[in-house]
Amino acid sequence: MANQRTDRPAPRPRRRTPAERDPLAAAWRLIDALWHEECEPSRAQAIVAALRVVLSAGQVPYDRDRALREAELLGLAMHGLPPRDDEEARLAEELFGRRYWEEGQGER
Repeated sequence: MANQRTDRPAPRPRRRTPAERDPLAAAWRLIDALWHEECEPSRAQAIVAALRVVLSAGQVPYDRDRALREAELLGLAMHGLPPRDDEEARLAEELFGRRYWEEGQGER
């Protein structure tokens, strides 16, 4: 399905709910989407207003379990080892993107 403003493909569906996201990372993704004309300015204004509320609430809670899973996966990747299961494979794609798989690091 193509984006209405350009001939580019529509963005991929969300992987996590907005509540699980880092607001600063979301802001940078929004800037990128605007830069590439993948987001309507009026929608971006609504997102920015919501981000103001989220950021005014304070720092995002630290997810220690996720940080440990990410560190473990980074260690595997650093040693050239693939993810060990589907959950690690999903996390690897989220952290490293498609390039991780295309370079052969994610082969199992």
